[in-house]
Amino acid sequence: MLKALITLMLLPLLARAEPLLVTYPDKPPYYHDGGAHQGTGFLVDYTRQVMAKAGIAARFEFRPAKRALMEIEANRQPVCSIGWFHTPQRAAYGHYSKDIYRDLPLVVVTRTALAPQLRRHHTAAVLLRQSELVPGLIAGFSYGDAVDQLLAARRSATDRSAQSPEQNLAMVLRGHVSYTLLNPVEFQYWQQARGFSAAGLVTIAYPDLPAGSTRYLLCSHRVDDALLARINRAIDALPRPSYLP
Repeated sequence: MLKALITLMLLPLLARAEPLLVTYPDKPPYYHDGGAHQGTGFLVDYTRQVMAKAGIAARFEFRPAKRALMEIEANRQPVCSIGWFHTPQRAAYGHYSKDIYRDLPLVVVTRTALAPQLRRHHTAAVLLRQSELVPGLIAGFSYGDAVDQLLAARRSATDRSAQSPEQNLAMVLRGHVSYTLLNPVEFQYWQQARGFSAAGLVTIAYPDLPAGSTRYLLCSHRVDDALLARINRAIDALPRPSYLP
């Protein structure tokens, strides 16, 4: 009986001693599985530095994006996930850290031969209205409120068959779609990725494509205020990351 009572008294201490679960989706070069289930990517590396600076033991595991959000909303354990944009819906069930990174503005990626035709349209708003130029987009992906509204107002078809930026770029290169929208960091990554060549593709920057969204750690409510404060102090103490290809 005494042994069982001691065990019950120690359970909260043992729970706090468990490493904090930190999850990441698959979106290189920000975060992805580097093989042998070892998370890699410049925001994974940065988050490891944050946890070390905060003195927090952490284990890093891959999660599909939807499952990562479901785990945070379920609030069954302390968990943080890397790189999420701020939305009111997510703020209702999770804690956000201080900002860890801001994306660069999106660029349009097209074939070199098609670039002069696209450049005749001086804004993205005008480009997206051109029915003869079909954008290739990633299924289920948001391009930010401003661009999503432009896409919703488009009266002609878009192609949302691609499941990843790599597939999207390949479709542009082969002429299946006219262009895509992509973060420059991701374009540079896929330019250099083994097994994929972006030769024959160029980027076009448009003045009305807005600044990129800010990314945060999103944590379940089981991550208490004291632990989140330690994470935020570590973020303040470290320079924000940048991606240098």
